[in-house]
Amino acid sequence: MNSKVKEKAKEEDLLATTAKGASYLILLQFVSRMLTFSLNQIVLQYVSKDNFGIASVNLELLSSTILFISREGFRSALVRPSKNQQQIINLAYIPTCLGLVTTALTCGYYLSTITQQDLVEMPYYRVAVICYGFASLIELMVEPLFIVALNNLYFQLRVMVEGIAVILRCLITFGLTLYFAGNDKLGILAFAVAQLVYGMIMFIGYSGFFLYKEKSILPLIPHKIKEGERTYWFDPALLYLGVTMTKQSVLKHVLTEGDKMLISILCSKEDRGVYAFVVNYGSLVVRILFQPLEETGRTFFSKLLAVQDESKKKSARQTAYNVLLILIKLHVLLGFIFICFATNYTSTLIDLLVGKKWSTGQGNAPGVLGLYCVYVPFMGINGITEGFVQAVATKKDLTRLSYFMVLFSGCFMASGFLFMHVFEMGATGLILANMVNLGIRIGYSWYFIRGYFESSVTVSVKQWLPHAPTVTSFIMAWSITFWSQNQMGWHSLKQKCIHISIGGVCFIGVAAVILLAEKKLISDVKRLKDHKFQ
Repeated sequence: MNSKVKEKAKEEDLLATTAKGASYLILLQFVSRMLTFSLNQIVLQYVSKDNFGIASVNLELLSSTILFISREGFRSALVRPSKNQQQIINLAYIPTCLGLVTTALTCGYYLSTITQQDLVEMPYYRVAVICYGFASLIELMVEPLFIVALNNLYFQLRVMVEGIAVILRCLITFGLTLYFAGNDKLGILAFAVAQLVYGMIMFIGYSGFFLYKEKSILPLIPHKIKEGERTYWFDPALLYLGVTMTKQSVLKHVLTEGDKMLISILCSKEDRGVYAFVVNYGSLVVRILFQPLEETGRTFFSKLLAVQDESKKKSARQTAYNVLLILIKLHVLLGFIFICFATNYTSTLIDLLVGKKWSTGQGNAPGVLGLYCVYVPFMGINGITEGFVQAVATKKDLTRLSYFMVLFSGCFMASGFLFMHVFEMGATGLILANMVNLGIRIGYSWYFIRGYFESSVTVSVKQWLPHAPTVTSFIMAWSITFWSQNQMGWHSLKQKCIHISIGGVCFIGVAAVILLAEKKLISDVKRLKDHKFQ
């Protein structure tokens, strides 16, 4: 009995730490995203759609390709429990070495595909590519320190370092954009210099912390590991896991960033600008809430479900499923809010923030943003379910998943080509293709989760859904706000006020229904927040 009490206390400590870490990361994402979002409203007044599209699509894709392929697989593998920290440290240097190759190849490809017309329109495009590549490489140089910090649950360190880096990046982008205002050819440099500073701050922050804490770099560099008569550099099991997940990360990157790949190939620079503009708004909740929950959830599940004792597995699995189900339910509720409210207020929001140029201009930004709101719950549910799979999957499971990732990539590319090229739906078609992609991935992840829990807990998609009164209130709210948008209008300030007021009343009504109908979920969230979830 005493061991069970200790084990439950250990689970609660882990849950408390990861919940606290999630709150730190959510705070970081909130501050950084809101700052980025706010400054972008000003930047959009001085940057052309072409420059904004190149920076937000092409150059962001360059950076994410280098970082994701180099480090994502080993990050996922190295959050799992290990017998000693030196195994983690040795393997944590592989992403840095891999980054040298991916940076050279990716930047080389970008530089080789720059046309003469690109150089005429943006003479500093090559410099921007080199800056983004070098910034990514600098980030990868401190990846070993990041992984050590992640394993030791140093969430505050990440919040502090990344927070400072993001703030400086935003301020430099803003300042240089204003300084270059009037000379559109220099606009791209504002984004490039800011990204380079971001990478340097990450390097200085993590290096400085560990030099201060450890007093020496010797504990943080690779060493041969000796266990009995055996000496080795890399733990074979962890190395295999990291390599397997890195292979998957290539395919996952295609699925995650495939939208930018497709739009950079199939659409004009102006379309890229509209899509980047919409993502700037639509991805706020994803970056602020979904990404931190996915990362901390993956760490929590991997550590909680690593127990080998059969007598403790049932309790750990029950706790894990309860937490997983709470997270999914919250994502579903948030998805309903976006679908039933945000879709009818995109024109009003865009018109208020950046004016008629975007709300009524070419590209149909309000319509694209409205569809992106429908896409939001797909991203949230996929993030948490796929994070669970990555946390607990065996070597065999990961190998099977690699084959399915190829299939998912094919489905995404095919649907993207169909919607964007055949039906000529532009950015709208790209979002539809993403919804097809994530829908398939959610289906596979849930199939895996059902198999993982087997008969230990009751697993059903029906458990995701809110109660009938909640769903009914959302449908009524959407109908009323849809009527308000089309009948009351949103073009004048008076119309906007009336339209927003109607939405506010509907939201209060829906919130009241949720408080009455979803008492169990609210109670579960409170217990989860207080780290007392059983």
